[in-house]
Amino acid sequence: MAERYSAFLSRVRSGMLAILDGGTSTELDRHGVVMDDMTWSACASLNAFDRLVEVHRRYIDAGADIITVNGYASSRLVLGPAGLSNQIRLVNEKNIEAALLARERSGNPDILVAGSVSHSLGFRPGEGKSIERDVSQDQFEEAFDEMFGFYEERDVDVVLLEMMSVPRRMSPLFERASRSPLPVWCGLSARRNHQTSAITGFLDESILLVDNVHKACQYEFEGMGIMHTSVELIQDGIDLIKARHEGLIIAYPDSGYFRSPYWDFEEVISPADLFSFASRWKNAGVSVIGGCCGIGPSHIEALARLV
Repeated sequence: MAERYSAFLSRVRSGMLAILDGGTSTELDRHGVVMDDMTWSACASLNAFDRLVEVHRRYIDAGADIITVNGYASSRLVLGPAGLSNQIRLVNEKNIEAALLARERSGNPDILVAGSVSHSLGFRPGEGKSIERDVSQDQFEEAFDEMFGFYEERDVDVVLLEMMSVPRRMSPLFERASRSPLPVWCGLSARRNHQTSAITGFLDESILLVDNVHKACQYEFEGMGIMHTSVELIQDGIDLIKARHEGLIIAYPDSGYFRSPYWDFEEVISPADLFSFASRWKNAGVSVIGGCCGIGPSHIEALARLV
């Protein structure tokens, strides 16, 4: 694991662009896997394991150097309120197993498997909105420690902190991440409601993105980037991060809309247009480029031409 990541890091630091996969959950959705109102794709590893492995393989075949464990919605913060506390370990172990099996079947041992940890509290049935509820710091700490424990037990190469945008939830996650022996990449998410308005956190619009960048920089994560953010805002996010972070810069936008519990693909960016945006990000010094929700294998295939 450490040798594989070290070799990857050497290649990237020598100037190689690395390609991250696209949205695993939305690709499962696109291919007919049932999404749940409260837990989204978290249990796909139990209900559609073979399909999950296939999705990882499609991204590898398209040119991804890194595939992401389907762990965004599989923490205790999401599964507990849905009555699935007794399946948390099984769900996460199967999620990890699917990614590792996809790498094995690809015949390419250099592929990185990235764990995913978010601070999502789950979804409000029928509304397509994240749940907001009172969660104690002890509960956050327990959930994040558990997720990192799963990844530290298995052959995971790096951990992605995904959709970081709510400072109160970020703090206990960053503290746990900073104690992990695994390398950590921090993915911040942002939005801008009007062309002239400030760029804010995606889930907390009272917080400026630049303030979340400052907070993340205090932990000196090896990689930091902007993700699950519209392509039009990615460059602004890159500029804010580059001014404050000296490590790897990562960019992986989303495209389309969430209509709970499914993704609306009607307005997803074309692979050619994503390639055009990504060319600029590469020239701006981004080391890792991929996609989040709505971005599929055809997009990753286009991005791989940048390498």
